Amino acid sequence: MNVLSFKTRSAPAPDPLSQVLGPDAVSRHAYLRAMMQAVDLTLEEAGDTHGPYSGASAEDLRSLVDAIDPCPAIGQGTSAALNDIGKAAVQHALAVGHPAAVAHLHCPVAIPALAAEVLISATNQSLDSWDQSPFATMVEERVIEWLCETAGLPATSSGSFTSGGSQSNMTALHLAAERCGIEARHTGLVFTSEQAHFSIAKSARILGFAADAVVTVETDGDGRMRPEALGRRLDEARRLGRPVVAIVATAGTTDLGAIDPLDAIADLAARHDVFLHVDAAYGGGLLFSRHGNRLKGLERAQSVALDFHKMLFQPISCGVLLVADKADFLPLATKADYLNPEDAVFPGVPNLVERSFQTTKRADALKVLMTARALGRDGLDDLINRTLENTIAAARAVDARSYLRLARRPSLSTVVFRYVSAHGPSHDDEMTIRLRAQLFEAGVAALATTVLDGRVHFKFTLLNPRSTPDVVNRVLDAIGEAAEDIQTKDIVSQDRETNDAG
Repeated sequence: MNVLSFKTRSAPAPDPLSQVLGPDAVSRHAYLRAMMQAVDLTLEEAGDTHGPYSGASAEDLRSLVDAIDPCPAIGQGTSAALNDIGKAAVQHALAVGHPAAVAHLHCPVAIPALAAEVLISATNQSLDSWDQSPFATMVEERVIEWLCETAGLPATSSGSFTSGGSQSNMTALHLAAERCGIEARHTGLVFTSEQAHFSIAKSARILGFAADAVVTVETDGDGRMRPEALGRRLDEARRLGRPVVAIVATAGTTDLGAIDPLDAIADLAARHDVFLHVDAAYGGGLLFSRHGNRLKGLERAQSVALDFHKMLFQPISCGVLLVADKADFLPLATKADYLNPEDAVFPGVPNLVERSFQTTKRADALKVLMTARALGRDGLDDLINRTLENTIAAARAVDARSYLRLARRPSLSTVVFRYVSAHGPSHDDEMTIRLRAQLFEAGVAALATTVLDGRVHFKFTLLNPRSTPDVVNRVLDAIGEAAEDIQTKDIVSQDRETNDAG
């Protein structure tokens, strides 16, 4: 694989001050040139003639990066750095906007959000105090208000932007534990489904919960938590005298896109007076489409995690934690005289640092606002609905091929299926992993694999409205063709080994 090489260029050393954006014409002109060059590089290297990946191996990329002198004695200038490093960064990136990039919960990005990113990075607002981010603070407040209304949360609700679902989930568990009292982390339990995101267990460990605190509840054939099983777990906890810190329901599991029965779970949480958190990092995108009624019961949660860098086409990172009662944020309130003298100096302004684990925080709400404002309800609904329709068509396409077997009917935008042959399950597990690697290295498609029912499966995650049935059919055909190619090569290799042995 041929990769770019870095060449030392002789160039006048730039005036360092000109490389720091300020009010002067020189630095602003340098900024304009750099931004235009970066855009040109992105368009040139990520055109639609390329596949989802260049095919460079890990060894290729390691050699390429190892050749970089991170900080030469004399700087080469922004233009030279972009030509060297920037070109390679785009050329060897996963092209998330490519229709055949269907591996992970990794979306193509909305152009209004990319425009907002330019404003966010250039203005460099920090939302840990109002005087560092006057307009950006008010934008986050307004977007949070809109999101709470959209989710159906009460007038007492509030929220905070986060880096994503993992941070939202950890914050929610912390708030739930604080509500329970000081002993909650030592003896308390957290109930969640067998298909819940790994960040629930990881967050519990980080927060100092007991080793056995996270208890998984059985799921049905579609990967949804069984309310009757949850009821038994709650009754058992009461008999054992162990407090239940939280119930974590999932609206959109990572593999199957399963949505737990939120209303039934909310009934149990209310009956047992337990904090209900809904991890809707994936499925929460339905709120912005005609399918929002599939999340009925979400409005009864004490907290909700949403991720906009999944179904809402936002650049990473962009998540939010919403809470039904803003008073639940009180345990995060910490006084820092140098940051939040707002009551004395700026009365009546928001103090966002008191709702977050983070101190420095980006103005990510701006890109959500820009996207929603630009596309509107109809535009967002159209894009999300296309992904769901593509997913249904993809499941039908899998069903139509004898060498593939659909694992479950899709619930959101994931399609899980298995490669099958006459050689048995173990062979097919190995073949699936080899096929994934071969198609990625060839630049044909970026596919994921997962383990379901003890066996390796392919997984399509169709967050791109351009991943239409014709694209999916080409990828599925490529799987069959690559499997035949691998099997032929294996037979030839075995014959050679036999002849050599003879």
